Amino acid sequence: MRWVVADKRWREPFDTVALAEGFRSELIQATGKGEAFVVATGLPVSHRSKSASMSWYKFAVQYVDARWSQLGGNSRKNTAKTLTATTIALLRLQPTQFDPVAVRTALREWAFNANRRPDAPRDVVAILRWVERNSLPVSSWEDPEKVDDVLQAIDTRLDGKQAAAWSRKRHRRILNVVMKYAIRRRILRTNPLPKGKEATTTTKTTNAVDKRCLINPGQAASLLGWIRQRPRGGERLHAFFAVMYYCGPRPEEAVAMRIGDVNLPDADVDDQWCELLIHTATPEVGRQ
Repeated sequence: MRWVVADKRWREPFDTVALAEGFRSELIQATGKGEAFVVATGLPVSHRSKSASMSWYKFAVQYVDARWSQLGGNSRKNTAKTLTATTIALLRLQPTQFDPVAVRTALREWAFNANRRPDAPRDVVAILRWVERNSLPVSSWEDPEKVDDVLQAIDTRLDGKQAAAWSRKRHRRILNVVMKYAIRRRILRTNPLPKGKEATTTTKTTNAVDKRCLINPGQAASLLGWIRQRPRGGERLHAFFAVMYYCGPRPEEAVAMRIGDVNLPDADVDDQWCELLIHTATPEVGRQ
């Protein structure tokens, strides 16, 4: 089914001709009644989805509550960061009466934290109420210009410089999950985020490693020897960094290892290979 609103072409796929004809009939009836059409969606006002009546802030809070028990600590933190930047970009007005740091803290540490939100202090509640009143509806995502504004916001650091490529990719990955959730709940009809080459042209990364930046075995041995001589925790840190350097696990995997996870050969055996059992990870995330 194809139609035109304000010189812009729209299309909607259907599984059968009967369904397409039924939708066409609804559009014709709306035109006959003189009903207004929403330029951003191409649909009559009577067809406005839930996205037009729900604010982005309210939806974001609902998403956090729905996903909270399914996410680990680090994922919760990253989700809160992404939603904070997105929410600020989707405000009708900028909260000039509040300190910018206080606004970001209120969103990141309280609004998008299912455990702490009920205990938010009075000043935080005042900020969040203002944000809720001035938050644009979810239907703003149907405006390509607004989508570009949000992507620009999450791709930019607070000092105005472009964020690192891995940071931009993480933000977009999280937003894509949020959009899929909105589609499942029938709040949005389609994912408004760019796809394919359009989504990756600004976030190219490389896995190549410049060998000139790596320490050689002699330097590594000297550093590990210096670490071992530290008066507090030197031996433990020596083992931690040695495992990472010689075996290559992630820090959260190395720190989770125990003595029982290490199988060392006898000192007089010719074959000096050992076996490390890496079976869990303990990433460090703030308690909140």
